[in-house]
Amino acid sequence: MRRLPSLIALRFFEETARHMSFNRAAVALCVTQGAVSRQIKLLEESLGAKLFERDHKGIRLTEAGSRLLPWLSEAFDTIERGFRQITVAKGRRRLVFAVPPAFAAQWFSPRLGSLAAALPDVELSVRTEAHGDFHCQIRFGRHALPNAYSELLMTGRHVLVGAPRLLDQPLETLLDRMPALHVLHNDARLEWWPNWLAKAGMPARYADHGIEFSTLDQAIRAATKGAGLAVVDRNMIEEELADGSLAQFSDVEVSGPLGYWLDVPQRHVGLEQVQALTDWLREEVKEVLKLNSH
Repeated sequence: MRRLPSLIALRFFEETARHMSFNRAAVALCVTQGAVSRQIKLLEESLGAKLFERDHKGIRLTEAGSRLLPWLSEAFDTIERGFRQITVAKGRRRLVFAVPPAFAAQWFSPRLGSLAAALPDVELSVRTEAHGDFHCQIRFGRHALPNAYSELLMTGRHVLVGAPRLLDQPLETLLDRMPALHVLHNDARLEWWPNWLAKAGMPARYADHGIEFSTLDQAIRAATKGAGLAVVDRNMIEEELADGSLAQFSDVEVSGPLGYWLDVPQRHVGLEQVQALTDWLREEVKEVLKLNSH
């Protein structure tokens, strides 16, 4: 009998080491950050050795982690090649789909059940980085890509949100007192706050006292905890608004100018599985827009 630790724990370790981030690994695996941390702890206890060092700068592999990773990656690569040969022989079609981390966490992951039902014979591989030969990707941007099929799925609809317990205070008081939660894109603050304040007819200084986050989902979580107010895309916070963990503080809404694009390299445009995914995305977006218009 083979003496192996949990394959789930091994898979979570490899993904965490690949991203050097518990948060990004959780997004890629479509689980919570806590689930990733628990599996890593179980694996470390099984091995009797620490795999990551943690400090204020983030995480890094220990000597034991560095020794384990190449063996583990090679093993998973072998398993994947074998699995792919069998599924291809049976007629299953593979689809590599790249999605930004925040989009994956906030919009895509809650709909995975619907996607699995819509594409039952497709072997789906979801990536949070568009590296290698992907079939299609979701991209946050302003313009279509040249030399590819690019379709604008959703334009951002930016609203002011925060923890519901703050609703009983005057908005101007909150904006003066609470930090503005900013989202970074390409290491620069997105213009969501200035654009929203301009449309609301409020002073730009309300955006000065702020906290920056590298991903949208981090800013959303901070807002739900009452750490500040955020201007975010309403399309990305359906669950939070529905379950009451976030509240909208104003009817002012700013559309665009950035949105989420579906990009398909020309060589993959005609693939049946790509067309099926495109149809599914359009229907899901249509439902979101219908719900948000009420």
